[in-house]
Amino acid sequence: MNQSLQGSQDNLQTGVDFLPWNSPGNLISHETYLTTTFYLDAVVKPIVFVIGVPTNILNCLVFKQQGLRDRMNLCLFALVFVDMTYLAYSMMFTTAFCIRKLEPAIGEELYMKMQYYGISINYGLRETSAGISVLIAVERCVCVVFPLLANTLISTRTMSILLATIVIGMQLAFVTTPVKKRVFPVYDNTTGGTRWAVAPSAAWQENQALMLYDKMEDTFMMIVFPLFTFILVSGATAITVIKLRAAILWRTKIRFSGSDAQDHQVALTKMLVLVSCVFIASKAPWVAITVTRIFYPDFSPSGSQSNLYRVLEVV
Repeated sequence: MNQSLQGSQDNLQTGVDFLPWNSPGNLISHETYLTTTFYLDAVVKPIVFVIGVPTNILNCLVFKQQGLRDRMNLCLFALVFVDMTYLAYSMMFTTAFCIRKLEPAIGEELYMKMQYYGISINYGLRETSAGISVLIAVERCVCVVFPLLANTLISTRTMSILLATIVIGMQLAFVTTPVKKRVFPVYDNTTGGTRWAVAPSAAWQENQALMLYDKMEDTFMMIVFPLFTFILVSGATAITVIKLRAAILWRTKIRFSGSDAQDHQVALTKMLVLVSCVFIASKAPWVAITVTRIFYPDFSPSGSQSNLYRVLEVV
């Protein structure tokens, strides 16, 4: 640690005038970032956890009671279980944040290391939820557009395989995240204290192939895949809404009274469209952040707008 501090001091003396969090170009201060994370970690996330976990447990019981042989019940059960796990795992970061507030010297190191060494599981669960949302949107779109072929095109067995592939695949996609970064202490010349920073690990810095893989992986998993899921869910939901509206208008025009099963499917489709719309509304800010980062490189964790980026990323 002392060596890292000395190295950081030497760097500062040889021309590095500021670090990302105290760059004069930042639109918001580092204190604003800390205040935002405080309210999110100490207030918002515990409230969401207290409400979300019990209700998701109830949802799991309901979908299991209705029968997981139905492919949509299976999808919704998987989505609820993944989201519940995501909430529970996220509370580990809240715990680390509370320790940082009570014991700054120990807590800062713990919090930063968890943010970079433990975040891969968080990322995997988040993108798993997105992948399942894509399955739900596409499945309902297929059912509305091809109602007579839906059961033969997507069986419950196929859906189970797809769900298992998404869960395992998304965790494997981020398996290298903890090893390609290192968290280390640096000297802050404005406060005279120590802050914890992150940089590529030595093994990755010295290997051009690994650095290329790192760039490709980040581009695909943090930019391409989220944009792809957003576009796919948006497109499938739009088609479902148009086709469903046309079917309802047709039934109304000919005064057709459908069976209870048909009415149930219409109600289910409307509910799933609402779920997809919530996903789209929730994903839109992240897409905006991603696109902005592409066209404005300073809007990044290491850029001159580091504090603004980190606040929006956390939110």
